[in-house]
Order: sequence, then C-alpha cells, then structure tokens
Amino acid sequence: MRKSNNKSRKFADILRVASTWLSMIICSVIVVSIIVYVFAEGSSRLNWNLIISDHKEQMITVRIDEGAGEFENPHHKNEYFSYNYGVGLKNSRTNDGEHCVIVSYIDANSPFNEAVSNRTDEKVDIELGTRLAIFTGLTSDDDVVYTRSSNTAEEFASIMDQAVIVISVQCKWGGGGIRGSLLTTLLLIFLTLLFSMPLGVGAAIYLVEFAKEGKLKDIIQNMINMTSGLPSIIFGFCGALIFIPVVGSITGVSGYTVLAGALTMTIVLLPTIIKTTSETLLLIPKSYTMASLSLGASKTQTIFRVILPNAVPGILTATLLSIGRVIGESAALIFVMGTAISDKVSILGPSTSLSLHIWSIVGGESPNYKTACAISIIILVVVFALSILVKIISSKINKMGAQS
Repeated sequence: MRKSNNKSRKFADILRVASTWLSMIICSVIVVSIIVYVFAEGSSRLNWNLIISDHKEQMITVRIDEGAGEFENPHHKNEYFSYNYGVGLKNSRTNDGEHCVIVSYIDANSPFNEAVSNRTDEKVDIELGTRLAIFTGLTSDDDVVYTRSSNTAEEFASIMDQAVIVISVQCKWGGGGIRGSLLTTLLLIFLTLLFSMPLGVGAAIYLVEFAKEGKLKDIIQNMINMTSGLPSIIFGFCGALIFIPVVGSITGVSGYTVLAGALTMTIVLLPTIIKTTSETLLLIPKSYTMASLSLGASKTQTIFRVILPNAVPGILTATLLSIGRVIGESAALIFVMGTAISDKVSILGPSTSLSLHIWSIVGGESPNYKTACAISIIILVVVFALSILVKIISSKINKMGAQS
C-alpha cells in the first residue's frame, strides 16, 4: 500500500511540475512570438522621419518654366534623370509604406529651382526628397502628357522628357508621421500623473496610517478593488458624461480634449496607485515609526520624513505602472479624446495618443499594420527603458538607505 501511495504521489508531482513547465513554455512562446512579429513587421518602417514628421502631408501645386535641355546627367545609382528639366528622380517609400517618386538631384540651372505656386504666384523651394505626386505637361504636338507617383521614377522621368511645357506639378512633403501623437502621449502622461499621483498616494497614506479598522475602511478597500477590475471602456463612458461637460463649463471648449482624457485616466489609475502604495507602506517596518515618534517627531512628520522616503521604490513602481497604462490605453480615451489624428497638440484640443494612433491606422479600410507595428516597437522600448530606470533608481535609493 505504501509503495502504491508513493508511486501515485510521485506521478502526481510529475504531473504538477510538467503542467507548470508546459504553462511557462506556452506563455513564453506566445510572448516571444508577438514580440518577434512586431519587430519583424515594424522594423523596416521605423525611422527618424516617422517620429519627427506630421501625420498630415503638405501639398502644393507649382508651375515650372520650359526646360532648356542642356543638363548633364550625374549618373547617380538607382536614379533616373530628366534631360529636359535637369532633375534626378528615385523610387522611394512614404512613412506609411506607399510607393512614391522623390527628387534626388536638381541641377543648378534647372527650372525646378524657379518653381512658382499656382495659387499665390510665390516662389517655392523644391528641396531634395520632395515627392512628386502628379506631373501634367504638353508635348511639342500639343498633346497632354500625364503621370503620377504610382508609376515608377523611370516612367516619371520619361513623361517629363516628352513635355516641352509644364502645366502643373503637384509636390508633397512629410506625412505619415507620429510627432503629434507622440507629443500628445507625453502631455497626457504628465497631466495624468500630475492629477493621479498626489491623490493616490494621499489616499494610500490615509488608509494605512489614519483610517481606523472597521466596516468603513473595509468598504473603501473593497470599492477600490472592485474599481480596479472594471473595463476601461466604462471609465471612458463616465469621462464623456462627466469630464467633457466639466472641462467645457470651465474653459468654454466643448468636445474632445486632452485635459478630459487626463482626468479620465486619473480615475483609471487611482486604484492601481492606491493599492501599490498601500502595500509598500505596509512593508515598512513599524520600528521606523516607533523610533521616530520616540524621538519627539509628530505623526505627520514621521509620515513625510521617514515613511514616505522609504516608500519611494514602491511609489516609483506605481508611477511606472501608471505610465504603461496611459501609453497602452485606448478604449477609455476614444470617448474623451476622439480618434482623429492631429498634428497640433493642445491641452484643450482633440488629439490621439500612440495607442489611439495605432487604432486609427488599423481600423480604416486599408489597415497599415507595418506602421502600427513600428509604433508598437516605440511603446515597447519606452516601457522597457522606464522599467530599467525605475529599478536603477530603486537600487540606488536602497543602497543610500543601507549606508545611512
């Protein structure tokens, strides 16, 4: 009987260990697969122009004088030269990954240097890297020739050389970037932490240091636990009903605003901040408090000069969790900030965070998954860097505390 019991125990232990390892392997494979997919799809689209460029492209239609046809081809690699107008063209990609034709070389005597706006008759500087969207001209037989950026640079240059008179050239700059959404995310993080951290830390101090044990404290803690489990879309709905009208009544600005988004994220983050800070305060040895009180310090002095400095690592952890939640939140912000990508960042204006930017470019008729993955890489790198920074700061604070 004992042998059979030992065998069954060993078999059960093996099953438990195997199931634990299997769960760990499955979770690791899923996480690694997601990260590999994101980096594989987004790395080709990730560049500095994506970060610093506006989402909305600038476009202007210009007039150009007749070409002299006396330009020398510099024979640059992968460049197609227009002998009539002295410009070199290359095939390229926009920040959104779409094919385009860019100006890669302009001769000193090229008529492109004297381009004039069709609308204002002002001189337009066509720089290297400018995208040529549409070219319309007339041949010597008065036939209209036309080409657009969906064609190759070779075809574009060939059509230009057929034209002796340029009717119009449509030029484009920028576009497809995330500068506005990145700045909005930073602004949203700053405002949210400005509102939520003092409230959350203050509430945690009250619950741990001042609140008496009893039903009221239990009800408050249960409400906090319940609130932390609510879907974020409910917070967004409440933000639309409460914070948009409140912000409108105070500022006179109606509709979506970044400020309403920050206030909404404040109530989303409060349960996490309160719980994390409370757990940190409970871990501080009671001997610290007793020693401070025995030396004549008041309870308030003890809290702010002894307890809180020792709770900094936990508060930093709450801050990190809050920043990660703000960066990754989208459902709650749709109701209060909108989904229209804006290059103009304002506290009292609508805009999108990075997560909302991903939602916008993926939710359309032609989803842009590569750019979405590139933005996801930026989010992953920022969160990873913040977690390392918090660990470094926490370790230094702990070392300073041990030395003192």
